[in-house]
Amino acid sequence: MDPEKFGYLINNLWSAFTLMDSKEDVRLLFKDLFTRTEVKMLAKRLEIARRLLQGESYQPIQTALNVTSGTVGRVSDVLSEKGDGLRLAHKKLEQLEEKYLDRQKERTKNMENPFREKFKNNQKTVLGALLKAGAVQLDKTISRKLKQGTAKKHLSA
Repeated sequence: MDPEKFGYLINNLWSAFTLMDSKEDVRLLFKDLFTRTEVKMLAKRLEIARRLLQGESYQPIQTALNVTSGTVGRVSDVLSEKGDGLRLAHKKLEQLEEKYLDRQKERTKNMENPFREKFKNNQKTVLGALLKAGAVQLDKTISRKLKQGTAKKHLSA
């Protein structure tokens, strides 16, 4: 195949992934493009890279992920030669995991005593918090109804 035409195809692949709006959209695209085994291989390679970047040695990685030393070695080679994409993905996933853990800690703290923070500094009252939550919900409901009305108007026109 002509390299220019092949470059166009590759560009379309990258664009298809970037144009996806959600994790679910990407999952659907992956399901159509890759076999279940290929998806598992890609996921394992990413996890191998993450573990290597965290300083884990070959043997624990091989055991935990049920991969050969050759697979770990190839990923290690990619990281030593370049691996910018793997490093960036690892960094973004770490940030996502940190946010998740922070939210979990906050939820746990709120479950222990949900009103403690509200009364601690007397900055918010329970009534004020309830009113604010109600106003936010009302605003969402009104916005949704307006969008539905606009959509119906465009359909009937």
